Amino acid sequence: MENDILLLVGRREGIVALAQYLGKEILTEHGPSMVMKTSEVLMVNPAFINKRLVDLRNQMAADIRHGIYVISVKRGENILPVSDETVIKHNDVVTLFGSEQDIQRAISLAGASLVKSIKTDLLFHCLGIAVGLLIGLLIVRIGSVPLTLGSGGGALLSGLLFGWYQSRKPLSGNIPRGASAILRDLGLAGFVAVVGLQSGLQAVETIRSSGISIFLIGVVVTVVPLMITLLIGRYLLRYNNAAIFAGALSGTRSANPAFGEVLNKAGNAIPTASFAVTYGLANVFLTLLGPLIVAIA
Repeated sequence: MENDILLLVGRREGIVALAQYLGKEILTEHGPSMVMKTSEVLMVNPAFINKRLVDLRNQMAADIRHGIYVISVKRGENILPVSDETVIKHNDVVTLFGSEQDIQRAISLAGASLVKSIKTDLLFHCLGIAVGLLIGLLIVRIGSVPLTLGSGGGALLSGLLFGWYQSRKPLSGNIPRGASAILRDLGLAGFVAVVGLQSGLQAVETIRSSGISIFLIGVVVTVVPLMITLLIGRYLLRYNNAAIFAGALSGTRSANPAFGEVLNKAGNAIPTASFAVTYGLANVFLTLLGPLIVAIA
C-alpha cells in the first residue's frame, strides 16, 4: 500500500538498484527490524565440495538460498577471496550472514556449525602433551651414540600431528584464543626464566675463573654461525618468505623463545613447518657431533 515502510536486506548494489522503483530511503527508530547473525559453517556435505560458489548458487532453489550471504571462506589458516570462481573444498570454513532461520537452514544442508566456545578441550590437549613427552623419551642408538628428540622435539612433533588432526576435524581440540595466547606468553617467559636460573650462576662463576674472554668467545660462537646461516639461506638457498626463513633460523639454533616471537609477528602457523625440520636436524647433529668434537679436542 502507499506509504508502507519496507525493510530491505541484501547487497548494497542490489538495494540501490531496487530503491528507484520503491521510493526514498527514510531514517526511523520505530520502523520494522530484523535480527541478523553471522555464523561459521564447516563444509562437509559432498554435494557442496569441489564446486564454485556460482555453481552452488545456481544449483539451489531460490527458497533455499534466500537471505544467505557468504562473508568469507577460510581454508586452514588462509582467508580465500570471495568471488563466483571460489571453489569450496572439504573442511573449508564459510562465514554466512543472514537471519536465524535462513542460517539454520543453510547449516543443515552444508555441514556443521562451528560454535566458538569459551571451554577448552582439555582431554585433547593433555593427550597431545603426554604423547610429546613419550616421544621425547625414545632413544635410538647408533653404535654408542644415543639419539633422542628430547622433550622439546617430542612436543614439537606431537604438536604437528595433533595440529594436523585438528585441521581435519575442526570440531575437536577447541581452545579459546585468549587462553592460547596466555599459555604461549607464560610458557616462553617461564622457559627463559628457568634457563637463566639454571645457567646464570654457572656463567658468572665461569667468567670469574676464566675471564671475560670466555664470554666473548661464546658471543662469537653464537653470532657467527647464525650470520653464516642467514647469508646462505638468503643468497644461496634464496628464501623469499621472511616468516618461513625466520622459522628455519630459529630451528637451527633450537631457539624456542625466538620461534614464539616469529609466530607472533607472522600471525599464523606457517613458520612451524620450517622450524620443525631444522629443529629436528639441529638436535640430531648436535647429538652426533657433540661427542665427536669433545673426543677430537
